[in-house]
Amino acid sequence: LLSGLLFHEYNAHFIYYFKSALDLRIYCRYIEIMQLSMFSDYALRVLVHLANSPETLLSTRQIADIHNAKFNHLSKVTTWLVTQGYVESLRGRGGGLHLAKDPSEINLGQLLRQLEADKPLVECFNAQTNTCQLIPACGLMFALKDAQEAFFAALDHVTIANMMTRSPNMSKLLNALNTGQKPQS
Repeated sequence: LLSGLLFHEYNAHFIYYFKSALDLRIYCRYIEIMQLSMFSDYALRVLVHLANSPETLLSTRQIADIHNAKFNHLSKVTTWLVTQGYVESLRGRGGGLHLAKDPSEINLGQLLRQLEADKPLVECFNAQTNTCQLIPACGLMFALKDAQEAFFAALDHVTIANMMTRSPNMSKLLNALNTGQKPQS
């Protein structure tokens, strides 16, 4: 039905031309499956909680409990955030976590590039582990790299601070969660 037509999709900085319906379906499938790792998801959640409570120290356990996350997994996330300079950790009784940077200085595009750097979108992005036989003639790899970069580029203009202000109820919800109250619907 659609093959033979020239399709295009405009995405902020890139225009993709699809020479066949199959190319369009492959691109749509890519967009459908493009998702962040749980590690990245939890890192964003931790940063949002800490940004909302600048005067209060929050513990890894407290944030894990709020999100029904495994403590050990969230500990790895918070350790990474500390080693990368996004979060400071105070040990001992009364210790906890707080942001090491102002929320306006934490850029989501940059952060997610760091978090997702060792998780290639498709096998062919990693030369050491690639076994795909199509690499010598494949044009899809370049389109996928462009699409992945467009995803990150769309987040280059977003910081934790302006993400917090985009939803008027975000702060109220986080305050309730951080203090152990049941959020109101």
